[in-house]
Amino acid sequence: MRDLLSEIYAVLSQDEFVSQTLDVNRNIKFNEYPETESINDTYIIIDEVDDTLPVEYGDNDNLALSYLIQIDVYTKVKDGINARKLRDELSYHISRILKEQLGMINTSNAKPEYDGDFKLYRSARRYEGVFYRAETKL
Repeated sequence: MRDLLSEIYAVLSQDEFVSQTLDVNRNIKFNEYPETESINDTYIIIDEVDDTLPVEYGDNDNLALSYLIQIDVYTKVKDGINARKLRDELSYHISRILKEQLGMINTSNAKPEYDGDFKLYRSARRYEGVFYRAETKL
């Protein structure tokens, strides 16, 4: 099976725009949502939404697996930064990276949020990728 979370982390952490926007070693997390009051920077959270699902059948056997991943982007309001715009640009940029480098499609989005108490913007997008069994053996 493919370790898609690690693959996503690798392509995001190697991207120039992402690495200029946040500390990739500290602020990209798997399945670990920081406490809202502790967020003081930009964060990317990569999370599995569902287990893999068998798809694309032939000879009564699945030929591929579908992966469903959610990526949340948090941006903190700071002087000199338009946090809402940064959240939108980073979220869109991530969708392009996943499409171009991993063949994953943005399938749905949650309503963009703003938490006035913590001055924090958040977006959540879900991505699906279908990988044939030969591709899942990495």
